[in-house]
Amino acid sequence: MKTGCRYCKTTANFKGNFNAMPPNCPTKIYSEITKNKQPYLEDEITAKIMQVADQTPFDEKGKLRSRVEELVFFAKEMGYKKIGIAFCVTLINEAQKLAAILEKEGLTPILACCRLGAIDYSEIRLPKKNPEKFVSICNPIAQARLFNEVKTDLNVILGLCLGHDILFTRESQAPTTTLIVKDRVYGHNPIKTLAKIIEG
Repeated sequence: MKTGCRYCKTTANFKGNFNAMPPNCPTKIYSEITKNKQPYLEDEITAKIMQVADQTPFDEKGKLRSRVEELVFFAKEMGYKKIGIAFCVTLINEAQKLAAILEKEGLTPILACCRLGAIDYSEIRLPKKNPEKFVSICNPIAQARLFNEVKTDLNVILGLCLGHDILFTRESQAPTTTLIVKDRVYGHNPIKTLAKIIEG
């Protein structure tokens, strides 16, 4: 059955045009969920995040911010000070550059590499091409727990593997955002995959 946003050809929700919404639109079918404004009105933190997020894309002159600039603005406006950076070892240079930017902006970055703990693949029953050779495995749970221990205010993911990012987010006590998503084929820009499909 063709339902919902999967096959929608309108922008009716964006325009607020209820009559143009197809019969299988989630706004119509699940109206108790989709039309519920209370989560944004009853919880102060949720309300503040929504307010700050609305201000984040543009600076005071109306110029678009980059994602890094958005991160700095958002953190400051939310009153976040201590920023955890969970990064892939292949992006150590980028993680350290981000840390320098945050420090310059008066924030306190805490970095955690994916391979901390130096746990070998075999220690958690994962296969290795060369069983006799030490190979450390990514450790997203330790990254998150380290940040929990030092009580970061906000955590940022830089290029964690798919799956590892899920474990990190699940374990993190602080709110988490992604700055760089890993895509080994397209230079960490997975939208290129979708662009190729659209282009045919």
